[in-house]
Amino acid sequence: MIAMRLVKFWLPLLTSLAAVRAADPNCPRYPAAARTETEDSLQLDRDFQALRRKGASRAAASNRPASNNFIDQVLFQKMAADGVAAAPRTTDAEFLRRIYLDLSGRIPTPEQAEAFLNDPDSNKRAVLVEQLLAAPSYADQLTLFYANKFKVTRAHESVSSPGRDVFHKFLRDAIASDRPYDEFARELLSAKGEVDSSPGTQFFARWMDVNGPIQDSWDDITDKISTIFLGYKTECVSCHNGRAHLEKINLHLSRRTRKEFWEQSAFLSRMFYVRWSDDPIGFRPRIILVDRDYGTYSGAVPATNPGNRPAREGAVVTPKYFGTGVAPPTGEWRRELANAIVSDRQFARAAVNHIWDYFFGFGIVDPPDAWDMDRVDPASPPPGDWPLQNSHPELLDQLARSFVSDNYKLKSLIRQIVSSDAYQLSSRYDGQWKPGFTRYFARYQARRLSAEQLYDSTITATRTEQPMVIGSSGRVAVYANQLPDPTEPISDFRVVDFMNQLGRGNWMTIDRSTEPTLLGLLYQMNDSQIVNRSLGLANSNVPATNRVHQVDAKATTDEDAISAIYLATLTRHPTDRETTLILSRRSGPRYQWLSDVQWALLNKLDFTFNY
Repeated sequence: MIAMRLVKFWLPLLTSLAAVRAADPNCPRYPAAARTETEDSLQLDRDFQALRRKGASRAAASNRPASNNFIDQVLFQKMAADGVAAAPRTTDAEFLRRIYLDLSGRIPTPEQAEAFLNDPDSNKRAVLVEQLLAAPSYADQLTLFYANKFKVTRAHESVSSPGRDVFHKFLRDAIASDRPYDEFARELLSAKGEVDSSPGTQFFARWMDVNGPIQDSWDDITDKISTIFLGYKTECVSCHNGRAHLEKINLHLSRRTRKEFWEQSAFLSRMFYVRWSDDPIGFRPRIILVDRDYGTYSGAVPATNPGNRPAREGAVVTPKYFGTGVAPPTGEWRRELANAIVSDRQFARAAVNHIWDYFFGFGIVDPPDAWDMDRVDPASPPPGDWPLQNSHPELLDQLARSFVSDNYKLKSLIRQIVSSDAYQLSSRYDGQWKPGFTRYFARYQARRLSAEQLYDSTITATRTEQPMVIGSSGRVAVYANQLPDPTEPISDFRVVDFMNQLGRGNWMTIDRSTEPTLLGLLYQMNDSQIVNRSLGLANSNVPATNRVHQVDAKATTDEDAISAIYLATLTRHPTDRETTLILSRRSGPRYQWLSDVQWALLNKLDFTFNY
């Protein structure tokens, strides 16, 4: 009898919990792809933890030369202690291609490659790093990196082309001048004024929920701020308490509540939008962003427009910072939010971890925008079989301290990273690779080029750069990493199609992806962007100044021509075997078979991947 009563009591509850868990992966606020990424990363953390526990019995002395870079001192010491061998150092050609792709967004020209490879200076890698950090292409590439985080696009109905251009210039100017990152963040988070002209306001307009209640806009922006600047998502707890939703993927958030999220979102509750239009039919909406000196966060929403979140019952709250529970000292709540964020230790840690992820393909805490704050402190380890998410706490803290002491300068941080031996490890690995080695950063993780890198490297390799007009402003870009958003170049649908097919995303409904796909490979083989640009015979689409024409006209021998095409496309000279094979397959005029060679090289994994 008692057993039957227990069954009747617990069965509905268990069924309800099962339904919640089953529904959660399909939650629009936490798509299945994001959950899968987090679960995969969690497994790598467990693999790394298992290797660390076995490390004491496998310790081996490192034969690597001493390094003055603290990154190397931490990583290689840990590898040696755990008996994990590091990959060999990159060749000059591998390093050259990698550093150009990472710092300028495209491969070097053959002239640049030849100069570097023939330079006998033992310090030439450090010299090249300084040259690239000082080049305009560095500002273009890092602007694209951050633009992909803020996603300010004119495709959103509250952001016009002029507003988008103002934001892009604001961002690029900060990168080009190496403006302190904390200073940039303060200005952005406190921005006010008209969206078409006031820098930073476009970020808030971009994440407005135009058709919903104002609380949805506050909540959406709050989550974007925490993700971009603090490294952890809060979107889940904007709809429900963490319990029964997040236990398997985020220990910390599973304990947080909607009320705590509302208190964070309340920092924005005195922010007010004025919407108007400067044309008689309202075709071009305009927005002015202001801060009032009154108001608080309330759950009261219009009955006819409740928004896309569950009802906020009992939500009448004033601001408290999510990380510390501290209330703002003044009534200027949004400015106080900016102060709280940049003063938070997590701000610097998240910033350096995002940059580390960009250069290594994985964060020290990974995913870099899904921190589990209960799994990052080795002095307070997580319970049970939960692994530490922070693979190198001492390194992350040292990077963050160095970033702060260098006045939040990105160039100093990037110089420290790319100058390390760890960054300059090869993607080739001589021993047996184990998944847990990923967290040691024991080799460079090869990854497919982004859509913009593929386009820019293609036109560099084929010598077919062409101007692209941006929107209605008349500004001209040559390289894809100079474009302000994925709607561009509006003047050339072929370029738009190329980058969309190869994973650029649209910053609205389609996420960016660099995952290689069969369709992507087939597209690269057949798209005119690659086929026409590698043709040796000029047609209406390709000028007679392209790479094959240039090489065919200048090379004295076929061997020289082959070597020149390889250097222009793969940033290396061919092997003897490759040269012999091509010479044995020659057919027709030289420009014709050279065209075939370059087309084949543009479709090699050596070209498609940063390795």
